[in-house]
Amino acid sequence: MDSLSLDTPLWIILGFAASLFNTAIPLIQEKFKGDGFAVAVWVKIAVVVISLPIVLYMGMPTDTGFYILTATSAIIWCINDIIYFRTIPIVGAGVVSRILPASVILAFAVWFFFDPDLLEKYMENPKQGIIISGIVLLSVVFAIMMKSCPITLKGIKLIWFVVLAAAIGPLIDKLALNIAVSGNVGEDTTNANQAPYAFMFTQGLIMLILWTSFSLIKKPVTRQVFLAKESVKAGLAIGVVATIKLALKFQALVYCEHPALLSVILFTDALWIILYYRLTGREDHSKIWAGLGLVGCAAALILVKSL
Repeated sequence: MDSLSLDTPLWIILGFAASLFNTAIPLIQEKFKGDGFAVAVWVKIAVVVISLPIVLYMGMPTDTGFYILTATSAIIWCINDIIYFRTIPIVGAGVVSRILPASVILAFAVWFFFDPDLLEKYMENPKQGIIISGIVLLSVVFAIMMKSCPITLKGIKLIWFVVLAAAIGPLIDKLALNIAVSGNVGEDTTNANQAPYAFMFTQGLIMLILWTSFSLIKKPVTRQVFLAKESVKAGLAIGVVATIKLALKFQALVYCEHPALLSVILFTDALWIILYYRLTGREDHSKIWAGLGLVGCAAALILVKSL
């Protein structure tokens, strides 16, 4: 390879950029320590407000299918977030971080039902197909090995929907983006650039409507907690970073042939967090060899997709 920018697919470069921005999100929450549910809502408020002028300028898709799929995605992620915030105090964040990567294996297999042509492409080139499958599997193993928290049957039962959402959610996101692009990505640059912002805005707006309805019925947090400066500061700060990260991620998803391949690149954010902790002298029990393994998988994917 002569140069990274010339030979590496654009979605991989965008994926790495998204993983770097994603690194900042948990670090901001660690600093402000806002309420989980309140922060999630403030994040979406920031995403919707920031992306609004962009979609007003670039326009919105006209295909009804885009809005149906985006609404489905929003419902899945809303339910996911509610279960996630409720189960974290019970099973612990470490357990979730160990089980969640397994969703990529399910996503890798299920996507071929939506894109049988891609499966046929891999079967026509079995060597590349086997190597890519191996890279995905290895990346999941390394991601699971990052933490040492014990995985229990109780924990799996409590977060099974979170794992399912992590597997199915990105597939629906990809389908919605494909409809927004409405044609060959290489021939329709305007729609390819428009799609991520339209999806980000629409999904965020629907999630806010759903969360507002849920809050009025169940009252997951008090008004004081929601308006607490820790929650507002964390939510708005993360919202700015999340907007950039989501724009990069969804743009990468537009160009990526398979959503699970993008996950391999996004997994590398774990190593960036470990390195930050080591450089700042903070205690962290994550296994750096597993993080290096993730980077190795990403490097292998770059090599395979660049040939």
